[in-house]
Amino acid sequence: MVKKARPSIQLRGHWTPGHSGITGNELGDDEAKRAAAGYSSARHKLPKAFQKQLPHSVSARKQAYRKRTEEIAAQIWSASPRIDRLAMRDLRMRRPARFFHKHTIKLNLTRRQHNMLVQLRTGHIGLNGHLFKIGKALTAECLHCEGETETVAHFLMRCPAYERERRQFLQRRGRRPETIAELLTTPEAFKRVIRYVDVTKRLSAIFGDET
Repeated sequence: MVKKARPSIQLRGHWTPGHSGITGNELGDDEAKRAAAGYSSARHKLPKAFQKQLPHSVSARKQAYRKRTEEIAAQIWSASPRIDRLAMRDLRMRRPARFFHKHTIKLNLTRRQHNMLVQLRTGHIGLNGHLFKIGKALTAECLHCEGETETVAHFLMRCPAYERERRQFLQRRGRRPETIAELLTTPEAFKRVIRYVDVTKRLSAIFGDET
């Protein structure tokens, strides 16, 4: 438009990283910060387009809403009586992090696989230790280990009946055995845990056989 209005004008452009060191740009940034803090010119001195209230930014409103909901969720979660028990497995569960669901999406897990991991992480799963607590089993003992409560930790880490499957899928060669926290919170281990559960068939009555 400038060239059209003044055909004889000559323009020269210079690139600078982030407008750094340009006096006018620095002054503009200072004035923008003052305006954001509530310091502005008198309304009648502003251009007509700015004399009326400007519409809110949709993206800024969404960001503020998301931040507030996360703060409220964190307050509710921190007051939960279950937080300490779950946090023993996963310190990140002390806040409602989205990392777990984000990575299950990245791994393209099915709903069945996602539900399996959630139940393993919470301990609310069809093993005798949990079933006995809710009155759905006559004993909390492992089917294969007399005197041992069948918990998620026992099933994944200790039960001798699944030692072969454990060595194949959960224990990596040449490396120390992973802890239950690592298995249930490290995205790289999720599919190995799912495969282990499927191969043992211990929970096939709940999740069905792998298809």
